Amino acid sequence: MLPPRLPELRLYYNTTIRPELLRLEALRKRILWGMALSLLGIFAATIAFLVYDLGFLNLLLVVPIAFYLGWLYLRIERFRQSFKPAVIQLLLDFINDSPNFRSLHYDAQRPILRDRFERSGLFRPHPDSYRAEDYIRGLVGEMAFEMGEAYVQEISPASNRLQLVFSGLFVHAIFNEPTEGRVAVWPRHHLRRLKRTIDAYISGQGRLADVEILNEQFRETFAVYAHPGTKVASILTPPMQEALLAFYQREQRDLYFAVHDRDLFIGLEHGYDLLEPRFFRSNLSFQLIRRFYADITLMLRVIQDFDQTH
Repeated sequence: MLPPRLPELRLYYNTTIRPELLRLEALRKRILWGMALSLLGIFAATIAFLVYDLGFLNLLLVVPIAFYLGWLYLRIERFRQSFKPAVIQLLLDFINDSPNFRSLHYDAQRPILRDRFERSGLFRPHPDSYRAEDYIRGLVGEMAFEMGEAYVQEISPASNRLQLVFSGLFVHAIFNEPTEGRVAVWPRHHLRRLKRTIDAYISGQGRLADVEILNEQFRETFAVYAHPGTKVASILTPPMQEALLAFYQREQRDLYFAVHDRDLFIGLEHGYDLLEPRFFRSNLSFQLIRRFYADITLMLRVIQDFDQTH
């Protein structure tokens, strides 16, 4: 299924995003030229040292060269840090014009907080390493949400080394209406890898709730757990099951989600940094923008499905 409003996005890219990318592309090329001239200067100084044995003079040249390289490094970092905010906010301005999405805002310096990730119960509590960036917040229908990239690791009991737990978009949203109960849903093919997580969920009164799921394909794809007294069918409604199953079948990407009273948590795995700029290649690419747009709108539509089916 294609992302919505693609023809409009193409026009918006040509008129609004591409001019900003051209400005950033010119900056990237200037920095690359500076790097090339620096390397030539270092090479020339090395040759002079070897051929003419200038000794102390060459040592004096090391200081300004080191400062110049440090200055170039700072310029590269400024380029990298300015790229995402400039482009992502333009994209969010475009998405804000959609009927059901509004007040979308991006903050490059703010992470989605670790306590949201741990409170979801979707992964083992207290991971050994948690890193997050690219914070986005806003409204989908009447549901307030926040999302961001999260990269989480824990020490493997077998190898005593850090192993990947989750890498992708993590979402926290709040239902507009009161909801009671706790439900957690995991990809069934990851149950062995998630054994410690599920054991922790069970020790906190969770139980297997597959029997309450009538959709056979959904049961084959996902494992459902819930706390006693939770009306699973009222939270994970048949239309919601169909929407999530269709999402998984369409994207073929691991999807985790949980409901804890009014809190909704969603994890969508992917193996790359969203809209991370390339430095040695051009970023002037509609496909780069389209890929990021597709990921963001897919997550917003999952939140929208929850909002509309509740």
